Amino acid sequence: MGLEGNLVREFGRVGEGPGEFDGDAAPMLKLTILNDRRIAVFDAGMRAFALFGPDGDFERNVPFGGTFWVMIPGLQADPATESVISTGEVRHFGAPESPHRPIMRYVLSGDEVLHDTVAMGWKPLGDPEAFAPRLRAGVLPDGGVAFTDSSGYAIKITAPGRGVERILTRPLRPDPVTDGMKAAHIERELEALQTSVERASDPTERAMAEFRRGQLEAMEYYHEVPVVRSLRTSWQGTIWVRRRGDEPESIGPIDLITADGRYLGTFPRDATDLPAAIGPNGLVAFVEKNDLNVPTVVVKRLPRGVR
Repeated sequence: MGLEGNLVREFGRVGEGPGEFDGDAAPMLKLTILNDRRIAVFDAGMRAFALFGPDGDFERNVPFGGTFWVMIPGLQADPATESVISTGEVRHFGAPESPHRPIMRYVLSGDEVLHDTVAMGWKPLGDPEAFAPRLRAGVLPDGGVAFTDSSGYAIKITAPGRGVERILTRPLRPDPVTDGMKAAHIERELEALQTSVERASDPTERAMAEFRRGQLEAMEYYHEVPVVRSLRTSWQGTIWVRRRGDEPESIGPIDLITADGRYLGTFPRDATDLPAAIGPNGLVAFVEKNDLNVPTVVVKRLPRGVR
């Protein structure tokens, strides 16, 4: 899309050939723009990255080696190399389980994906589903990352090849999870399930919703409500930190800080959402939905002081 909202080009389609994507895995496609404006798309179904030129022309596939399957929740390009970095918890199916949550770098310059670990995120004991601290990461201009992996306000900053160099903190404490919070969480989940069952036309969908209902009573809870909900980084290295709101699962304000710890300010809760994507020269894109749940992409330009 152009800055005026006009369609510039389309690329890719469902299929099994060059430049085509697995239709069943379409909702899980992840896309990012490399530093030379080429486009890298991760296709979990194909177990490969597809590379496209700036004009949308297909260049080549870069497959994963080995036999395990990879689920990557988000990607961001490394501005210094021909590689991309995971921005959430990567899951490997068919590989030994790790006691950590790694942030991975995927090098796309060869005939096969090469990968290494940028940082090791902390992993809670057990398998808590509700209120568990999320792993969220963003790439910095030097190829390092900023990430959060715990329930406290602790943004860890890495440098390429040197691990965590500093931790940015604020005196904000996580709240303990109470029985009332657990009951409210289950009630919200049950309401969502009921809506899913009512809308489901397929027996399999209804069966899955009922199976989920049975899981709720046995759900494992983390013992604290994390302070940080999510994180993004800009091309200039500004870190956007979304905090929790007054309620355990609500959203709160957004802090803007730099990798060296300078505080730039805070957006109130209702002032803005986290950008869905951050581009060059202060461009940010948001996905907004109307009353009919129809999404619209809104592009804005930030003032220089918060880029």
